[in-house]
Amino acid sequence: MHHEAYIHCATSLNGRAQTDLPILAAGHPGTTRTQEGLAVFAEIISGSMELDRMRRLADRVFAIQMAIEGADFLQVYRYFLEQTANPDQAFENARRVFRGGVITGGAPFTKDVVYLFGLLQVSIGIRSAFAAGRSDVLRLLFCGKLDALDIPALCELYAMGLLRAPRYLPPWISDPRYLLALFTYSTFMNQIEIGQGVEVIQQLLANAPVVQV
Repeated sequence: MHHEAYIHCATSLNGRAQTDLPILAAGHPGTTRTQEGLAVFAEIISGSMELDRMRRLADRVFAIQMAIEGADFLQVYRYFLEQTANPDQAFENARRVFRGGVITGGAPFTKDVVYLFGLLQVSIGIRSAFAAGRSDVLRLLFCGKLDALDIPALCELYAMGLLRAPRYLPPWISDPRYLLALFTYSTFMNQIEIGQGVEVIQQLLANAPVVQV
């Protein structure tokens, strides 16, 4: 819901409403990174992301690199099988790497790289906009299919009356209080060095048994 409906469907509908800028209704390779990054970010910020899902996204990046370097379908499948111990999931992950390519390796489908690359871009962009006191631009990310670097131009177009405000928004943007509180906290925490704290905890728990839940 948070990935497909609140991001991909919402930006499609908002893009179709841009009568003066119909290009915002059309997704293309230049918008994929931001679109997928925003969708994965939505999973995280909404509490829908789990560690297994994040691990799969990361494993696909490693698998794509393996295929680029010549690994074939079976080698990539065995790699995923080591990570998941689930044959069906391993096959599906390997299939994503080789769809439209050659199963002997060397020419994989590299789209899945953009999930993490886009997540980094969107996360840094949103946090930076907030830290710079420009959280006003965050809603523009949902005006249609766009690249995050288009935001300055979209601000100009909005001021000229050529860009419509997005009608469909995910809950964490339509009511951004949680998002802003989270970034206030994370911005503060990122300025604190925790190295000594980690050392203290390691010493305190050095002889403590691991809690099996």
